[in-house]
Amino acid sequence: MSKSAVHPGWLLAEAPTAVPTRETEDSIRFGAFMQLLRTAGALDRAASDALSDLDLTAGAFGALVELAEVGDRGIAPSELARKLAVARRTATLYVDILARQGWAVREAHPDDRRMVLARLTPAGIDLLDDLGEAYKRRLSMLLGDMSPLQAERLRQLLSLIPTDGSVVIPTN
Repeated sequence: MSKSAVHPGWLLAEAPTAVPTRETEDSIRFGAFMQLLRTAGALDRAASDALSDLDLTAGAFGALVELAEVGDRGIAPSELARKLAVARRTATLYVDILARQGWAVREAHPDDRRMVLARLTPAGIDLLDDLGEAYKRRLSMLLGDMSPLQAERLRQLLSLIPTDGSVVIPTN
């Protein structure tokens, strides 16, 4: 087994050898939190490099992909923010970036003129049709030698972390 190879069960829960204390549990979770922050920062920087020829951040590329998913019906910036787990102003910034590139537009909602919807332009659709898979592949390579099984297990574990702002943090 090579040094980078990992057993497929690498993230499965193991039977504890000792009952952890609350302090130990908090310390372990904090260590995981800090590793997640470091990893997120490193991935964000590497993704920006991988997308530099499009002049997009990873978040803006994610918005581009989400806009493609919703198609012609478009999406409100608040819903885009929820899907991307970012602040509404950040989702609005992503739409601004895509609109400046000519890949997205804002339009009034057909049923509520006070509401705005974002959708891809034909140029945005063409960009994803022509280059989308190549950029997704480029970004997926940022996970290194992780196998598809490991990547799926990591995705499952990360999905356990609430991204909707529902976590209530005690103040004591």
